[in-house]
Amino acid sequence: MSTEWDERTEAPVVEATGFAQAALPEVGTRQLTRLTHPDDPRLTIDTLLLRRDHPDLVVVLHGALVRKDVTLPRFEWLRTLRERPESLLFVSDPSLQVDEAIPLAWYIGPQEHDVTARLADEVTAMAGRLGARRTVFTGSSGGGYASIALAAHTPGSLAVPFSPQTRVSRYERMPVKIFRTRLFPEHPDMDSVEAAHRDRVDLTHRWAAGPDQPDAWVRLVHNSGDPGHLEDHVRPFLSAAGVDPDDLEGHPRFSLVFDDFADGHSPPRPTQMRDQLDAALAWHDAVR
Repeated sequence: MSTEWDERTEAPVVEATGFAQAALPEVGTRQLTRLTHPDDPRLTIDTLLLRRDHPDLVVVLHGALVRKDVTLPRFEWLRTLRERPESLLFVSDPSLQVDEAIPLAWYIGPQEHDVTARLADEVTAMAGRLGARRTVFTGSSGGGYASIALAAHTPGSLAVPFSPQTRVSRYERMPVKIFRTRLFPEHPDMDSVEAAHRDRVDLTHRWAAGPDQPDAWVRLVHNSGDPGHLEDHVRPFLSAAGVDPDDLEGHPRFSLVFDDFADGHSPPRPTQMRDQLDAALAWHDAVR
């Protein structure tokens, strides 16, 4: 284990093989923890923990990046959420370190390494060490996809995705092509990727109604100005989960609310994200 200082996040840096081995910061402070990978240094997971004396752990995921404008690691929504009372864990997608051409990888990882499963295990370890009683995953767009995927691996958790994708192959052609060719190069198309890795790249399959449906909650917050993602991603996800997209009132595990972010596929404004996160936690308190 080694330590240094990161000027960008104004936090000490701890390097460890996992959260079970890493030192934790004191309550009221922050720490950047690099979770190294034994086989490939490009798959190191960079995280930033803002530790609070609170029973909730909120895990924050990022969406697509314009790579020439962003230096990794990326801790999206830090300014928006940093004053919240919960412990906050911001996570940068290690999949993007595999190739600088990749703008979005949904925290899926390359074909030989399931980043989602590994990250879920690490979050569970962190929640245990913090004594957290609830784990919440949140993010917008691709980060929303990751929040739903991680909740599927984390029984009892809550996902609060903002206008998420729910099936990689239904997203824009170019980012999906780059994702496939850089991270799943043995597959000639997304049909082939889905055939081999369906649980990783298709949440409508992972959350399908039936005995294997994850034991978790999903509070979808969708931009009312984004009908495309509603039809291509949100409604198919809910239908596959056995939920009527037009009648979720009182459903014990799924909720869909709308807010006006902006026209098109746009993220929430800071106040909207904070307010909707508060509303999601209140909903979860009422139904769990």
